[in-house]
Amino acid sequence: MREFSFNPHLSLIGFLIGLAFFPLYTKAENVPNTPKESLNIEDEDVEFSAGFLNMGGNGSNIDVARFQQKNSVLPGEYPAAVWVNGKEKGEMTLRFRDNENADMPFAQLCFTPELEALLDLESAAIKRSPSEKECVFIQDAIPDGKAVFNTGQQRLEFTIAQALTINRPRDYISPSRWQTGDVAAFADYNINHSRYANQGSQSSQMFLNLRTGVNLGNWAFRHSGSKSWSQSEGQSYNTPYQTYETYVQRDFAPIRGLVTLGDFYTSGQVVEGFALRGIDISSDDRMLSPSQLGFAPRVQGIANSNAVVSIYQNGNIIYQTNVTPGPFVIDDLYSSGYNGDLTVEIKEADGKVRSFIVPFSNVAPLIRMGQFRYQVAAGRYRSGEEIYPDNVAQSMLQYGLYNNITINTGVTYSKNYLSGALGLGLNTPIGAFSVDSTWTRSTFLPHSLVDENGAMNTQPSVRKGYSLHGNYSINFNRTRTNITLAAYRYSSRDFYSLSDVINANHFIGKSFFSVLSPRPKNQYQLSIIQDFDKWGSLYLVGATRNYWNKSGSYHQYQLSYANRFKWLSYQIGFSQTIDRQSGQRDNQIYLSMSVPLGHNHSLSSNYARNSAGNSSSQIGINGSFGKNSQWSYGVYGNSGQEGYRNMSANMSYRNSYFDFDASASRDNRGSRQMSSNLSGVVVAHRHGLTFGESVGDSFAVVHADGAAGAEVNSGQGQMLDWFGNAIVPYTQPYRINEIGIDPQNLPLNIEFDGTEKKIIPRANSIHVIDFETKRNRLVLFNLTRTNGELLPMASEAYDEQGQFVGYVVQNGVLFAGGLQQPKGTIKVSWGNGEQNQCHFDYSVNLDNATQMQQYEKVCQ
Repeated sequence: MREFSFNPHLSLIGFLIGLAFFPLYTKAENVPNTPKESLNIEDEDVEFSAGFLNMGGNGSNIDVARFQQKNSVLPGEYPAAVWVNGKEKGEMTLRFRDNENADMPFAQLCFTPELEALLDLESAAIKRSPSEKECVFIQDAIPDGKAVFNTGQQRLEFTIAQALTINRPRDYISPSRWQTGDVAAFADYNINHSRYANQGSQSSQMFLNLRTGVNLGNWAFRHSGSKSWSQSEGQSYNTPYQTYETYVQRDFAPIRGLVTLGDFYTSGQVVEGFALRGIDISSDDRMLSPSQLGFAPRVQGIANSNAVVSIYQNGNIIYQTNVTPGPFVIDDLYSSGYNGDLTVEIKEADGKVRSFIVPFSNVAPLIRMGQFRYQVAAGRYRSGEEIYPDNVAQSMLQYGLYNNITINTGVTYSKNYLSGALGLGLNTPIGAFSVDSTWTRSTFLPHSLVDENGAMNTQPSVRKGYSLHGNYSINFNRTRTNITLAAYRYSSRDFYSLSDVINANHFIGKSFFSVLSPRPKNQYQLSIIQDFDKWGSLYLVGATRNYWNKSGSYHQYQLSYANRFKWLSYQIGFSQTIDRQSGQRDNQIYLSMSVPLGHNHSLSSNYARNSAGNSSSQIGINGSFGKNSQWSYGVYGNSGQEGYRNMSANMSYRNSYFDFDASASRDNRGSRQMSSNLSGVVVAHRHGLTFGESVGDSFAVVHADGAAGAEVNSGQGQMLDWFGNAIVPYTQPYRINEIGIDPQNLPLNIEFDGTEKKIIPRANSIHVIDFETKRNRLVLFNLTRTNGELLPMASEAYDEQGQFVGYVVQNGVLFAGGLQQPKGTIKVSWGNGEQNQCHFDYSVNLDNATQMQQYEKVCQ
């Protein structure tokens, strides 16, 4: 962590001392065009007139001899930005040490391993290796380079022949700068509770989603799981806790990837994704520079009342939230390692449930020439809490062969299963194409399969199949049109997944797998987004699929248009669902409008009608209020068929410690619904326990003693709690993250040594960022000498223990911010010798920390 800014209170003493030293320079002849406060200055000594500091008029001057050297850089450490040949490389703390060489009687820059990593030079440029223990002067280590340090700008300019620098992307961050986080643990939770009542019957359900972790060094332990409870008609149902993942993980820069041990999901790119207990080694694109760089689907639907939306994938619930009446959009799903369509279930306030399918495939995108993605995994197949005896190995590789060609390949192997995948991605002037093919060889053990004739196999049955997949997308910039067409074709009846084979062989004697079971055959998906600029936008999505051993097909289409007319926003849409096997067809049109009422409030209205003639309408008001809009609300009225009426309300509250949502509704037929959702995180770290909003994979904890109430500049509005802690819920791994504190709400006596720090976190890291604070005493002494003269400006004051107390500023005023004892003696010095020193006794009230105290004293 690096600190690169000063106290934003604009400390009185710092400001006045700056004014005092600004005019000190009086003579500098024959000076080359180089910053004055810099390294490698070859001009003659700078001369100062100390008389400018004689504020008392008694001829007593400050000793300025230490500022009259050629180089004003004193030994010590300086935070600075490092530039190489005019390009910023990053920030670090520079170390300067005295040079004993008589020809250079001033501090010189030390060449450290951290500076070496930041300069990023060819090995031929470095003549002496850097050292942390001793100071290797940079002019000795890199004689062909030139370093100039500007103390005023906190900037090191390093110039060297371009041939001696390593060519990197412009936003490259060296792995040596990646920072290991701190020891910490967290529990991120989401609790959803719903209660329904309808004409005497009652039911309730609760869902808990839990994500926990512990960080030790570069290793991160992670666990995720869920549990649900329900009650209906006096009967309770307790679903066992379901584990999703439990693993340890860390990154390794040399392989540009992550190593994972435990229970996890494979990526699902190129080859099938599944749950495994074992080891996984895979690349991580986040380690690439931003310029070298990207999928979860967007879910849209319509709720007729306050509803609970649950999203399932492969039978597992992966998302649940409460929505208000009208159209809703869910675009914050975690990217899933599984291939598998999403089932979206909408449970209305009256208990009715509707569902629809969102097609999803984890399609491998094109990558740049010379880049690659890889994964190697091995272990035992896992399904929920059960670990199967089947050992599985899988590998995947994607490589950018040329600027417009990417090769994809992968293999999955188990005792009774083998699959191989080969694909090609093309980027052409008429769009991006990808074609992938997968071949499988599946062995079903005796008594695990029912064949085409309805007979169970008595001998091992080997089935060979293949699948083809194509994807096409194009974006017409001139017309602002984006088209995506994805098609799956399961060309063989005998194409099976690993899970099909393992489950069939595992449940011998309990159940069996039938080749006559409906299995996907063809699936097509089309998505078109048309932007008409000021004339609005058009959105069209369609999907169709059919199955082996099942007649008919399933079709789903959605068309919507959105625009704005002055203060009115509106959206009109049409959706259609067709099941040709059952002959069911559902058409629906809807209209949504919104009118702003000012101050973050708006009036909305929605209308929907389906092909059966059923219609519904809603009208409501919603908005937000509070300093950071932490409160939000909505009140709605709904009407439907046959005189149906419903009233509903919802509210949300978000703060630095948790997020809370609640809703309630009631209709004219005796149905009632109430629901609530609580989410947040608890983090244990070296400063204690801190509560906050839900966090991402990488996050930070900010700590500043005595600064409760200060706001963290993270864009989330977090405030430091009573103990001086706050959580920054998201940090970007392998990127520079700027984290700061705004102390405007704090008492004037609280001073920060710096209010901004920068970190470059590793993946899954937790950083505890300490901001140093001082509780200054608001004590002023108006000082005069025994002869009545004022003390010189910039005189230094120390207590009896030799601790620095403060400086004398204008008019002989001593700002004693560092005072630690309620009484004692203060010594003031403005030069060498007793004639340039005096002292005085004092007695003050240090319990009064927020109000200014001022005393008149004679310094003897």
